Amino acid sequence: MRLNGALHQGVSTPSFYTKIILSKGCLLMLRSCLSAGLISALCAAAVPASADTLLGIYAGVASWQQNVSGNVASGVTDLDVEDDLGMDDDSNNMFYVAIEHPVPMLPNIRVQHAEIKLGGDNALTRTIEFNGNSFTVAEQVATDIDLTQSDAVFYYEVLDNYLTLDLGLAARYVDGFVEVSSSTTNASAEFSGVIPMVYAQARVDLPLTGFWVGAQAQGMSYDGNQLLDANAQVGWESALGLGVEVGYRAFKLELDEFDEVDSAEIDVDGVYVGLNYHF
Repeated sequence: MRLNGALHQGVSTPSFYTKIILSKGCLLMLRSCLSAGLISALCAAAVPASADTLLGIYAGVASWQQNVSGNVASGVTDLDVEDDLGMDDDSNNMFYVAIEHPVPMLPNIRVQHAEIKLGGDNALTRTIEFNGNSFTVAEQVATDIDLTQSDAVFYYEVLDNYLTLDLGLAARYVDGFVEVSSSTTNASAEFSGVIPMVYAQARVDLPLTGFWVGAQAQGMSYDGNQLLDANAQVGWESALGLGVEVGYRAFKLELDEFDEVDSAEIDVDGVYVGLNYHF
């Protein structure tokens, strides 16, 4: 063992095993040193092997295949985004950067951004009204929906070993609009605001493989408005910190008399593929 090895190195032992005489003071000093070494070893063992003892930086970028469904109203007509507006699925980007540090009382910080920009066109099968403008049956309309959002997340690592658990609070800024236009008419309903949310993330590392599985969720609900955003993923990280992940993300937004939108219930979900780096 290391302690025995240190003892043998610190005390000269002749090959013929002559008597060794140690004074009482030397024995006390030796016992104190051994006790201090044992305490230091136990403290070091108590630190999780995967923890960032100085500073950890995590970054990632991904492409998200977005499937949209739901309805929106700004006026008397409740519009189905697929049947009435002909919204198509699309692919958009998202990214994040997280900084973790060893200061116990201060939260770690994660900044993330996701584009949700969707479009479609359709020949109307009924007359509709949107934000004070009318569109007649058989009229060809083009629609754009933008739900782009940016988050600032402040979280603590509750667990950080093979199992990682992060809990915290997030503030999401959403700057969005729904725009319906034809060759003669254009109507748009805008909405924006900062939305407070609770945040949780869990991850399990599979030992000695580099593979891991994880999940993340954020959400809030108040006064008829609701936002839920969750994803699950599986990934692999190399010894150099470069990794890949594949996941599924689901986003749900419900609005009730929010700015120029009278009501909305929009779901966006789909598979994403990304690259990430830990250094």
